[in-house]
Amino acid sequence: MAKATSLLKAYLNNAVPSSGAFIVSSFFDPNSPYAIYEVTAYANVKDIFKSPEGLIFKTDGNRIHMLVEPASYAQRFTEPVHREQGKAIPYRFSELDIVTCKKQEKVMVAKEPMSLYSSFTILDNSGENFSFLFHLTEDVYLAIKKFMADSLYNDCNLTKDESIEGAGLLLQSIKKFNVWSARP
Repeated sequence: MAKATSLLKAYLNNAVPSSGAFIVSSFFDPNSPYAIYEVTAYANVKDIFKSPEGLIFKTDGNRIHMLVEPASYAQRFTEPVHREQGKAIPYRFSELDIVTCKKQEKVMVAKEPMSLYSSFTILDNSGENFSFLFHLTEDVYLAIKKFMADSLYNDCNLTKDESIEGAGLLLQSIKKFNVWSARP
């Protein structure tokens, strides 16, 4: 089965595949169960280098976001694109599939991926945040779905069923990535 490798560890060991991979990153709010996940796919890297913000990939890519919003979030009626820094994702409610959980948490997943042109940055991790690299294997989609379901369950305190449903929604959007088909 495909395995997740720490992105920073892969970079330091010169093991980031230039042909392409998936990168799953998390951004957890240290003061609440609010969480944002990014899944980025890339192909044909020209260069990767470290900057003060994180790792910069010189290539095209696709990215999708998932937001886990606790029931206690005071700004829950504000469009995710207009929320304060650290709580925003670049989508409106109409661009998201939204699951309301048993304890009134909301899991929001972008319906369509974003295209990233010429370069993109994977931000450095701090606190409990992570960035993991998934190599392109036959079972990479299954591995990402299992990884995300586990993270939603363990890190966001969703039920098993809600975690699996959220991971399934994310996987539907990930399968729309066209970074590999857009290449000659």
